Amino acid sequence: MEDEGLATALIALVRRQAEEVRPPRALWVPFPLGRPFGAAGNAPFQRRVLMALLDLFDRRAGPVLEDFTEEAPPDGENRNVLDLLVVNRDGALLEEVDGLRPWYEMSVARRGRTTLGGSGMDAPGAARLLTGWLDGDTQAQRAGIDQLRLASEDLKAYYTESAVARTGAIDTEAVIAWFWARTAAGRIIRDVRSKCLSSDKAALRDAGAYMFVPEYVND
Repeated sequence: MEDEGLATALIALVRRQAEEVRPPRALWVPFPLGRPFGAAGNAPFQRRVLMALLDLFDRRAGPVLEDFTEEAPPDGENRNVLDLLVVNRDGALLEEVDGLRPWYEMSVARRGRTTLGGSGMDAPGAARLLTGWLDGDTQAQRAGIDQLRLASEDLKAYYTESAVARTGAIDTEAVIAWFWARTAAGRIIRDVRSKCLSSDKAALRDAGAYMFVPEYVND
């Protein structure tokens, strides 16, 4: 389109991808995947994102990559993450998963569906795979990187659905902050990412950079 004289601009949710692809104009935003304009239902904020994107058309020479520096305001009620359910304080992942089971089952009963299942395992199975891979378990080490990624996504789904069922929280940002800051699962997935990044295998390093921990989550 650019070659035909039609200027383009895009919103990037993963900054490293934008750096490597080098589109003519891109605006990186620090929001969760699926939320390119930030908080749902907040028209003034979304307008600021859109205007920042349109401002890139003033830049005729590219590639251009600029950052949108505002954090998205919470959507729904601004619930404190401390008001979400308390999970296992000892950091034992399988015990934590087991403690959330009643709330996960409540979620499935209420909604009639779940987003867990991409790995083909239940939540305890996904947890055992990730911890086993970190500990050097022979069988877990045979799992491909895609299986590890799907197991981590299944754990995220299990925890998120459990938290929403337990608390009725509609503040997506609070649930995300709770998962990454206060759960053993969030810590384990970070550890998987770190191990991948330190690997001598390029495929694992790339997976660690892209697949496990969202870019907007602070270390």
